[in-house]
Amino acid sequence: MSGLLAARALSSYFARVTLVERDALPERDESRKGVPQSNHAHGLLASGYQAMDEYFPGMMDELEALGAPRGDVVGDFLWFQYGRWKLRHDSGLRGITVSRPCLEAAIRRRVKTLPNVTFLEGTEGVKPAFDTGTGRVTGLVVRSKGGTVQETLGADLVVDASGRGSLSPRWLEEAGCGHPDEITVKVNVGYATRTFARKPGEFFGSMGGIISGTPPASTRYGAVLAAEHARWVVTLVGILSDYPPTDEPGWVAFAASLPIAAVHQLVTSAQPLTDIVSYRFPANQRRLYERLPRFPSGYLVIGDAVCSFNPIYGQGMSVAATEAKALEACLAGGLDGLSRRFYARARPIVDIPWAIATGEDLRFPQVEGKRPPGFGLINRYLERVHAVASSDPLVCRKFFDVLNLLAPPPSLMSPRVAWRVLGRGTPKGESSPWGTKRPA
Repeated sequence: MSGLLAARALSSYFARVTLVERDALPERDESRKGVPQSNHAHGLLASGYQAMDEYFPGMMDELEALGAPRGDVVGDFLWFQYGRWKLRHDSGLRGITVSRPCLEAAIRRRVKTLPNVTFLEGTEGVKPAFDTGTGRVTGLVVRSKGGTVQETLGADLVVDASGRGSLSPRWLEEAGCGHPDEITVKVNVGYATRTFARKPGEFFGSMGGIISGTPPASTRYGAVLAAEHARWVVTLVGILSDYPPTDEPGWVAFAASLPIAAVHQLVTSAQPLTDIVSYRFPANQRRLYERLPRFPSGYLVIGDAVCSFNPIYGQGMSVAATEAKALEACLAGGLDGLSRRFYARARPIVDIPWAIATGEDLRFPQVEGKRPPGFGLINRYLERVHAVASSDPLVCRKFFDVLNLLAPPPSLMSPRVAWRVLGRGTPKGESSPWGTKRPA
C-alpha cells in the first residue's frame, strides 16, 4: 500500500516511475503472499480516507457501489473502550469500511492507469546502486524472483517501501552511512479472523466496531468490519501472547470472553463464509533515519520500512497515505536536500500514531519500554477522557480527531477540553451503542 501511494505521489514529478514488486499481482481483490495480514480487519482512519479520496477521485464511490459502507467514523462505526461506548453521533469525520484486498486492488487499478508508471512484477530488489565517488544512489539492482541474474535499473530517486522487513539499515551501513537507531516495543499480538454474511440491521445497524477491554486487566479485543459484497470481517485479537484460537469452539469462546456480548452474538448467529485464519505481530518498530549523520542523495525509506505500529490501532494505511502526501509536497523543492525535507515532515506524522500505539501498549506492565515522565498521571487523565467521551460530543470529537491522526495528543489537554474532562463527574448509568442514532 505504501508503494502504491508513493508511486502516485512520484508520478506528478518524474517522467517514469517503476514499481518493483516481488509478487505476481492479482487482477482482482485477492489476498497475496506479500501481504500476509490482508485477510484481517483493516482500519482506514479519516486522515487516510481524505488523502486517498484526493489522490483517486471517484474510488470511494466505486467501493461503496460494491457494498463497502461509507459514513461517519463515530456515528456509524462503534467504539467500546474502557467499559463504555463512545457517544454515537455525527462527528463530521468521514470514512469507509472495506477489506484490505478490495481497497488495494482499487488503488492498484488506478495507479496502473497512470501513463508514466510501470509495474515490474515477480522481481526482487537486491540492493541500491551507489556512485562511490559522490555517495549518491543511482539506481536499484534487481533480479527475477528466485533467479540469479542481476541487472541495474537506473534512477534519479529510489524509494524503499518494502515494509518492516526492509534491508535499508544494512544497505546504508554497508555504504558507510551508519546504522539507524531503532526502537522496538514488543507486544506479541495475535489475530484470528473469520468472514460472515452480513444482513441489514446487524451489529446495532452500524458499519462495525471496536470492542476492547480495559488495560492492563484485559488483553483481548474484537474488531467487526462491514465489508463489500455484504460481508462482515470479524477479527479477534489477543495481546501479550494471549492469542485467539483458530479452532471454531475455541474462537467462539474467545469472542464470548470480550467485555460485552455483541461480537459473540454476531458470530453465533451470522452465516460463516470462510475458515478461521491467523496472523501474529511481534513488536512496534521504529527506525530513526532522521538521526543518521549522513543520508545518501537519491534515496528514501517510507511507510512500514520506517515505522510499523501495533496493528490493533489501525494506523498503518493512513500513515502511508499521509507520508505519500508529504513526499509529494517535498518533491516540489527538487531532489537536492529531499531526504532532509522529507524526514522533517515525516517525523511528526509518525510521532502521533507512535505515541498512541506505544502509550496504550505500555499500560501493560509486562511490555518493556521507557515510560515518559508523568506516564501514570497522563493515563489517569485519558481514562477520564474516555469516560466523558461517552456523553460529551465535543470531548468525543476531540478524542477522535487525535485517534484519526488529525490533531496531536496534547490537544486533548487544551483548556477547553480539560475543563469539560475534569469539571464533570463520571457519567452515571450505562452508555449506549445507539447514542443519538436511535433505531427506527
